[in-house]
Amino acid sequence: MSPLYWEVYWTVALFLLGACVGSFLNVCIYRLPAGLSIVWPPSHCPKCQKRIAAYDNLPILSWFILRGRCRQCGQKFSIEYAAVEFFTAALFAGFYWALMIAQVRGPELAHWGVYAVYMALAAALLVSSVIDFKTKEIYTVVTNGGMIVAVAACAIFPDLMSRSFGPHWFHQDRLDAVVLSLLGLAVGGGIIWITRILGRLAFRREAMGFGDVLLMGLIGAVLGWEGALLVFFIAPFFGLVYGLWRLLRHQDNEVPYGPFLSLAAGAVCLAQTTIVGWFAPGLRGFWEVVFR
Repeated sequence: MSPLYWEVYWTVALFLLGACVGSFLNVCIYRLPAGLSIVWPPSHCPKCQKRIAAYDNLPILSWFILRGRCRQCGQKFSIEYAAVEFFTAALFAGFYWALMIAQVRGPELAHWGVYAVYMALAAALLVSSVIDFKTKEIYTVVTNGGMIVAVAACAIFPDLMSRSFGPHWFHQDRLDAVVLSLLGLAVGGGIIWITRILGRLAFRREAMGFGDVLLMGLIGAVLGWEGALLVFFIAPFFGLVYGLWRLLRHQDNEVPYGPFLSLAAGAVCLAQTTIVGWFAPGLRGFWEVVFR
């Protein structure tokens, strides 16, 4: 069969897989703020408590088939459910084309292990972003668990850190990748933590929540210290647009920052190699001088 056939096949398959993952993310988004288990009981209507049948629990489609209502009691379901499922599906399919076909980050990162780690990061960021946007809270069960998984994933798939220009202390791919992941975690979380302290001193109130520190640590653990710095500098541009919109509507100026860190992380996933490549000679020279 032609390569195009397999590209289309995997695009459709991953879109469907992403939709199913998005259905689970909806469970997390609803239940984590409510303090409920994400594994039990099975999906049910929050009003009548009736279990949602499998044929009524089809990602994306069910919301439109049932016109956004519970079959049993008519309770309205937010279109957010279908939107999260569709967006997750689009991420799974889009990143497949970008990383596996277009290879925007180079052939070293064009394999299924790296793709799987990026999709796990995308899922964690999506859950955290939606919850943060709605409640202005980021849950440590997502960020802390994600950081542990990220560091372990770098040991299994060291190519995640293959484009990092940090020092390679041990000259062993897996051990270097773990150290660079921990360095990214420290830089990502540290830079937000410092910003948080400076914001408190300048504005005499909390400028950022500690959840943002942990979320940025997770991002750095996957994207490395260079990626963490890029996310830190890009995220304010995403936040500025939303902040100005809220200001024009005379709403409060407290803006959840998690969604904009996540948007910036998605952009960096695709553009990191190109941007960091501009500074590669200087970065390599710096590390050679410091650690020679």
